[in-house]
Amino acid sequence: MRNLNPIQTVSIKYGSIATLLSIVLFLILYYAGQNPLLIPAFLDFRILLFPIFLVFSIREFKENYNNGYIHFWQGFSIGLLVILIIALLMSVFIWIFGSWIETEFVSNFIQSSIDQIESARKKIQDAIGEEELTKVLEILPSTTLYDLALDYFLKSLPYGLFLTIIISLILRKKPNF
Repeated sequence: MRNLNPIQTVSIKYGSIATLLSIVLFLILYYAGQNPLLIPAFLDFRILLFPIFLVFSIREFKENYNNGYIHFWQGFSIGLLVILIIALLMSVFIWIFGSWIETEFVSNFIQSSIDQIESARKKIQDAIGEEELTKVLEILPSTTLYDLALDYFLKSLPYGLFLTIIISLILRKKPNF
């Protein structure tokens, strides 16, 4: 195996640690009776997890590998890799979890989703209309494990990329020549 450069090394380290922590949080929430995929976006554990691991990874590279300096592109590269690692490995975990550990995961997700929609039916109907609500309820039972894993991956990217840009801008420090 070829030697990895410091950007790859740091990204893999923090992406892997963040993924392990995400798996633990996912399992705690799931077995406590709260499906982690049904938590509102503003309460999702990724809200805290992503910025913490992005800052740690970019700062480690800056301080330990780059003499206290970092360019935007370096911070962005590290952040992008960290987010991709977390999103990809968590999506694989969701697929494995639903395939082999909790085989009723998808059916439980579908039923919980329907229950949530029904409990807030009037509010949702006012927001999106009866026709759209009916479509959602018709499509929901055809949800697959692949859909859930892909959804997790795709929802992680925009938030992670946004944070990566902001944190890379804040932590960048160019050498004075």
